[in-house]
Amino acid sequence: MQFHVSAQKVRKDRRWATGLILVLGLCCVALLFKAVRVEAASDLMLPIAGLVILALTIFVTFRHIQQGAAAYPSLMLDEEKHQAAVSYNSVVVQVDLLQVKNLRFQTRFGRVKSIILKADSGQIFKLVGFENMDVLIATLERLVPADRVSRTAFLHQ
Repeated sequence: MQFHVSAQKVRKDRRWATGLILVLGLCCVALLFKAVRVEAASDLMLPIAGLVILALTIFVTFRHIQQGAAAYPSLMLDEEKHQAAVSYNSVVVQVDLLQVKNLRFQTRFGRVKSIILKADSGQIFKLVGFENMDVLIATLERLVPADRVSRTAFLHQ
């Protein structure tokens, strides 16, 4: 079974990222005004450092918006072999679901909002906003040993 991030999650993250870019842009404008009004060259250090950091953050956020659904991992479950393959940016990580340390379903208002999968190799995967989340949850509950599955409230991570 193949699972991809939902279009609703991509739209929600795009709106959040656009708001972040607007706020960071306003901060850049404020830093530019501060840089123009400095009296000594030593006072330029803070505005310039702030502008560099904010510009890099804006660039990374803009790239995330440009990538769209490709900016998120996809998950493939092989029920016969009890394997999960998480692929992101042409890198595929195989996880043996029988060797998982912990599988945590984080709930909020009775619904699962995110899934945290801790592999034996130390890798941690947080799965949020996937299509057919109910099918994904049922499949993972069936494939992972029951003593390693837990449900927690969203705020108690």
